[in-house]
Amino acid sequence: MEGVVEKKEICGIKKVRDYCKSHMWCSFAMAILVAIILLMTIMWVYMKNQYYTHLVETTYTTEEALMNSVRINMKNQMETYINLGSGLSINEETVDAIQDFVTGDVDAQTNKDMSNALKSAARSSTFIVGIAVASEEGIIYQYDKNEMRIAGSRPIWEEDSEEMIKEVFSEIKEKNGKNEIPRYKIITHPMIHPNMESLGMIHIAFPLKNLNSYQNVEYMMLVSFQTQPLTSFLRQMNQNQEEYIQAYIEDSEGEIMLHTQGREYMGIRSSDYQKENQLTGLTAQIGNYGWTLHAVIDEEMLMKKVDTIYGQMVIIYAGAILIILLILFWTTNRILRPVNIISNSIKRVEDSETREQIAIEGTNEVWQLAQEYNNMLQKIRKAAQDVEEQHDKVIESLKMKQRAEREALESQINAHFICNMLNAINYEAMESGNFKVSILLKKLSNILRYTFDQKHQNVYMFQEISWIEQYLFLQRERLDNAFSYEIDFDSDYDNWPCRKLMLQPFVENSIVHGFEGMENGGNIKITGKGYKEFLEIIIEDNGQGIAEKRKTVIQEILDDPMLAKKREVGIGISNVITRMRMHYGEKMKVEFWTEEGKGTRFVFILPMPE
Repeated sequence: MEGVVEKKEICGIKKVRDYCKSHMWCSFAMAILVAIILLMTIMWVYMKNQYYTHLVETTYTTEEALMNSVRINMKNQMETYINLGSGLSINEETVDAIQDFVTGDVDAQTNKDMSNALKSAARSSTFIVGIAVASEEGIIYQYDKNEMRIAGSRPIWEEDSEEMIKEVFSEIKEKNGKNEIPRYKIITHPMIHPNMESLGMIHIAFPLKNLNSYQNVEYMMLVSFQTQPLTSFLRQMNQNQEEYIQAYIEDSEGEIMLHTQGREYMGIRSSDYQKENQLTGLTAQIGNYGWTLHAVIDEEMLMKKVDTIYGQMVIIYAGAILIILLILFWTTNRILRPVNIISNSIKRVEDSETREQIAIEGTNEVWQLAQEYNNMLQKIRKAAQDVEEQHDKVIESLKMKQRAEREALESQINAHFICNMLNAINYEAMESGNFKVSILLKKLSNILRYTFDQKHQNVYMFQEISWIEQYLFLQRERLDNAFSYEIDFDSDYDNWPCRKLMLQPFVENSIVHGFEGMENGGNIKITGKGYKEFLEIIIEDNGQGIAEKRKTVIQEILDDPMLAKKREVGIGISNVITRMRMHYGEKMKVEFWTEEGKGTRFVFILPMPE
C-alpha cells in the first residue's frame, strides 16, 4: 500500500515538472519569484538595520531633549515646594502656635490651636499632604490632610521613623549651626502614604528659628508634599513609548524614588535595576538635591519591536507575491492563448493538410502573430508563383546594386578626369599667356579636388578657410565683381578641427539671396578669433537681408535641424548644422541675425571637438 502511495507521489511530481517545462509562465513566475525574494531579503535586512539604527538614534535624541525639559520642570517644581515650606517655617502665626504648644501645658485647647495652625498652613497649597513638628527627641506633633478618623488609620510618621527623624534633626541642627546653605534637607522615606497607596510623598525638613537665629535650632518643620506633579513630568519621558523606554529618579541614597511604572521599582537600588534588566540610557542631575534623572532604553525590546514590524512586512510580502503569481498565471495564459491556437492549427496542418484560418480575437502583438499566420497560409496557396516572382526580384535587385556600384565608380573616375582636364587646360592657358583664365582654372580645380575628396571629411580650419577664399574668388569673378569679400582669421587657430564644407552653405546664402538684384556694393566678411577653449567664427554680409517669414523658418532649423525635412526648406543649412553638432557636441552655439535691407550675420561658437 505504501509503495502505491509513493508511486502516485512520484507520478504527481513528474506531472508538475513536465507542466512547468512545457508552460512559459512557470519560467516567468520562477524568475520573478526569485528576483522578488532576493530583493525582498536584501531590502528586509538593509531596511531593518537602517530602521533600527534610525530608531535608536531618534530615541536617544528625543529622550535627551525631553530629559532636559523634564529636568528643568522638576527643578522648578521642587523650588516651588521649597519656597512654600520656607515660607511656612518663618510664618509668625505658625511659629508662635508651635512655640506655645511646646512651651505650655498640653491640653485640649493647645492641641486644638496646634492643629488649627498646621491645618491653616497646609491649606496654603493643594500639594501639601501634611505638616509635622519634630525635635531632637522625635516627632512632637503632626497633621495629615488625609488622616482617617477610623480605627486602624496610621500617621505619616510612625514609630519606625523616629531614629531617622532624630538623625535628620541632628543634621539640620549641625548644618544651621555652621550656617551652611541650603538649610533644609529633603527626605524621600516614607514614599507612600500609609493609608493611601495611590498617594506618593516627598518630605522637606526646615529649621525653625530660635530667637531669630539658626545657631541653636531646637525644632524643625517637616512638610510632606505630593509627588504627583513630579510623576507627571517623569511620565513625559516615555509617553507613547512605554514598552521600551522607562524613566525614574534616583535619590541621594542610590535608590529609585519615582518610576514611570509606579510602585513596582520604588526602593530598589538603581545600579541593581539597570544591571538586572541590561538597560542603557541617559542621565541628568536635578538641581542640587542629589537626585539623578534616568531615561533607560531597553534596546533588546526595541529590536523586538523592529522584528515585529518587519515580521508583519514579510507576511505582506508573501501575500503580495502570491497575488503577483496569480496575476502572472492569468495574464500569461491570456497572452499565450493565441499561441496555443496557432500551435494546434499547425498540428492540424501537419496531420491533414488543412489550411483553415484562425479567428482573430484581439489586436495585441500575439494576435498580430496569429494574423501573420493567416497571411502565411494564404501565401502558401500560391507558393510556386510567389517563389518565382521573388527570385526575379532578387535578380533585379542584384543588377541594380551592380549598376549603382558601377555608376559610383564612374563618378569617382569622372571627378579625377575633370580635375586632370582642368589642369591640362590651365597649362594651355599659361602657355598662351592668359593668366587670369589660368588662375580661375587653378582655383576651380582646387575647389573640385577638395570637394570630391571622400576620404577626408574632417579637416583643419586653415584648409576650410583656404577653400572658402577660392570659392569667393570664383563667385566674385562669375558675378563680375558684384561684391567684395574680407577674411580675417587668427592664424593661431589654423589647426582647429572642423568638418569639410561646413561654412559654404552660409557663404552661398549671402551670395545667392543677400546680393540678389545687386550689381555692385556687396560685401562678405568672415572673421575668426579664439578665446579660451572656444573659436568664434562670424559670417556677415550687407545684402538684402531675409524676410521675416523665412527668418523664422531658418531660426527654427538652427534650433532643430530635423524640421528642415518636414518643411522641405533649408536642407543645406540643416545638413551642415547636423554635421557640426555631431562633430562639436552640444556645447556648440549658433547665433543668427538678419534685417531686411541691412544684411545677415551668422555667429558660430565652436568648442574643441571631443
